[in-house]
Amino acid sequence: MNKVVHILFAVWLIIAGSVGSPQPCLANTAVTLRGATEVQRTTVKLSDIFNGVPAEIDRDIAQAPAPGKQVVYDVNVLNRVADKYRLDWQPTSSSDHAVITTACTRITADTIREAVIRKVKADGASGLQKGSEIDVSFDNHALEIDLPTDQGPDFTLNNFNYDPLGKHFRTDLVAETASGPFSVPISGRITVKRSIPVLTHRLEGGTTIGAADLDWMAVPEDRVNATVIVDADQLVGRELRRDTEEGEILHSHDVMPPRLVVRGSLVTMKIETPMMLVTAQGKALQDGTQGDVIRVTNTQSNRMVEGIVTGPGVVLIRTAEKIAEAE
Repeated sequence: MNKVVHILFAVWLIIAGSVGSPQPCLANTAVTLRGATEVQRTTVKLSDIFNGVPAEIDRDIAQAPAPGKQVVYDVNVLNRVADKYRLDWQPTSSSDHAVITTACTRITADTIREAVIRKVKADGASGLQKGSEIDVSFDNHALEIDLPTDQGPDFTLNNFNYDPLGKHFRTDLVAETASGPFSVPISGRITVKRSIPVLTHRLEGGTTIGAADLDWMAVPEDRVNATVIVDADQLVGRELRRDTEEGEILHSHDVMPPRLVVRGSLVTMKIETPMMLVTAQGKALQDGTQGDVIRVTNTQSNRMVEGIVTGPGVVLIRTAEKIAEAE
């Protein structure tokens, strides 16, 4: 966020301007260019620009940039400063320059975002559901605030106004500084997200979902309708009706109870009466989950009967009248 200001003319505004020409304490003092320096005061000294400046001639020569900002002295300015203060320095190229940055206490966008989230939750007007998350986007996408380095990063959000329907907020960020309150208007949008279970990897249709196949993903609440599955228990042990990609939102119609009988597979037909248990081999004509009534064909007699799926590959033929047809 630092703004670089290229200075094309010499700037010695403080002591040199009020006292006059520098005292020729040491003539033609050999120095080298520092390149980049961070200062924690309101002025720039000779020693901030050049290495090797004796303490006897070191002095304030310019106003430092604002906290967190930079100023660039190009080769022309450097030559003038060196000549004025009788420093033995020669540029190595026309691109030589010195960068002065003023140290600051920075209030970052992340810090402000956390404060806005706390405000929204504290106001109780967001209508948040359990497990919901809040994301904040600012109208000013490069939001950072730099304060003098002797100030703490403390601030308050005053006049906080949040529209739960439009999900938009406005507030004033106020920080106390040595020169008085510093206020910045801030606005942005709130996105409420809900965590929902999704697949950690692609699964083919017909696969039974296990707990290890699931992870959680936060999605905007306007994408979570009544058919979206929000509880992992509604997925574990269920079978996918179709191929499903990693991270895809799952709806209630995307899963079903696991099939215990697959159409075209061989099954064991059981016929139970109080007096006997008869089993025979059959071929399923339909898919079936627990408790489904499906049609099967006896592989010996080629007769078709109906039965209830009671387990993996097991179909119960419950009426005694069907015994003859099943045999």
